[in-house]
Amino acid sequence: DTLAEAAGDWVTVQTIGTSRQGRPLRLVTVGWRGDHPDAPGERPAFWLDAGTHATEWTGVMAALYTLSSWVEALLAGDEATMSSFRDTTAFVLPLISPDGLHATMHGTPPLRSTLRPPRASTVRHGFAPADLTGDGVVRWMRWRHPAGSWVPIEGHPVGMRPRTVDDDPSDAWFLAAEGRFVAWDGVRWVAAPLEHGLDLNRNYPVDWKPFSMFGMDAGDFPGSEPESRAVLSAVQERPHIAAALTNHTYTGCLLTPPGRRDTPLPGADIARMQRLATDLVQGTGYRVFKVYPEFMYDPDKPIIGTWDDTLSTTFGIAAYTLELWNPYGWAGTELDDPVSMFRDPDPDVIRALLDQCVAEGAHHPWTPFHHPQLGPVELGGVDELRTVRNPPEALLPEECARGYVIAERLRKSVPRVTGSLAVAELGGQGPDRVRRLELVLENLGALSTASLDQGEVVGTAPAVRAEVVLGEGQELLDGPTERALHHLDGWLRHGFGRNPFYPGLPGRGHRAVASWTVRGEGTLTVTWHAGRAGTGQAEG
Repeated sequence: DTLAEAAGDWVTVQTIGTSRQGRPLRLVTVGWRGDHPDAPGERPAFWLDAGTHATEWTGVMAALYTLSSWVEALLAGDEATMSSFRDTTAFVLPLISPDGLHATMHGTPPLRSTLRPPRASTVRHGFAPADLTGDGVVRWMRWRHPAGSWVPIEGHPVGMRPRTVDDDPSDAWFLAAEGRFVAWDGVRWVAAPLEHGLDLNRNYPVDWKPFSMFGMDAGDFPGSEPESRAVLSAVQERPHIAAALTNHTYTGCLLTPPGRRDTPLPGADIARMQRLATDLVQGTGYRVFKVYPEFMYDPDKPIIGTWDDTLSTTFGIAAYTLELWNPYGWAGTELDDPVSMFRDPDPDVIRALLDQCVAEGAHHPWTPFHHPQLGPVELGGVDELRTVRNPPEALLPEECARGYVIAERLRKSVPRVTGSLAVAELGGQGPDRVRRLELVLENLGALSTASLDQGEVVGTAPAVRAEVVLGEGQELLDGPTERALHHLDGWLRHGFGRNPFYPGLPGRGHRAVASWTVRGEGTLTVTWHAGRAGTGQAEG
């Protein structure tokens, strides 16, 4: 609301829904409103969101940083920014899971997305994370036992490593998050199902099916949650969105859909998004990975129900997931296959991360504590949320700046159509005057007016069409007033089309032509709807 008050000609804020606990989901629209209040909705648009996952606040901050950068430039009178936002619109949803982020910031044990309670099919018993000391932090907890799977790293203040067959059983420990047993039988040391196990980024329509990973689930059905329903509706109601970015952490990379082998996405769309992604990350230090097959937690299981893949496959919009923050680089190491850390962690990389946490003071020495159920334990470890999941606070602005660069480049890739109207006199005077109108639409943007070919396939991209508006005393002499046109290609090329040794022109092209023959006096007006590139009109 403060932004809207400061820049009323450029910014509006609206509530598109509420969270499970009733918090508003606030969507910010940036675009010139001086012509009329609804004008931003008639232009080609870019979508940016963040905060799907409760502990990934860097994405939220990067979205706000990007939004603030745009508004500051507009208020400062920056001509390039003002010109750009007269022709395009940006929709920014900085926080999809406000309940989860609020809980995380107020001492709730780290959770994936929202505060959805356990499903009716879940009976919770076993060990669950909890803040036992009341300091607002859930640390690591360890207790010594010969059946333990962990041993201390020799000489390290907090580090633990997996146990080997050569380790002395007397040096073995159990390692878990700080917490307590729920409905405990007093004997077994097993994990309880997560209290808040929903992953919103598995609750979207694309390839949805029942899902379980790391104790998380995909909800009862696609769009079962108020947050995902609100986001789906918001995009569906804004048909001129041509490019989208969803902010997450961590890895320092840009992910391109799809998340499975048997995708309905055309191969040209996949190649086009990959090509554009390479341009988007240029100079940021980020890398580009195809979700399938390069960023799979389990190579044999498709990644289902994700938001970026839904945007691309269901809506036909060029969409990406931005995984902000590279903790491996921060620790002085790098991984060719970063997702392998979720399957088979490299002990050298783990050690580098632990050492860097200690060097930065982001750790808590092991401290004795009397556990109400286990007796003597120790609490300590590193602050994973502010080192691995998110950058240390001092590095947050730099990371947000990287997010801005990628978002701004993607925003500038949307289709941008101009129209020129030529009028030729064919003879006659007064009411018998005959003129020939020829409208040429031309796409100067990187993406096509459908964004992806998939938008044409599934019918979510608005059609390209033009219409002559007849005034009093005017008569159309040929065909209907409205003419259907083909979608206009963007300038972005991929694959063989980028080889200068084999130059050539595309089969469809970036221009379309419509013509009419009109009899009668008066000004002639033609309007058009150029797919996701929005609307326009010309007079002659």
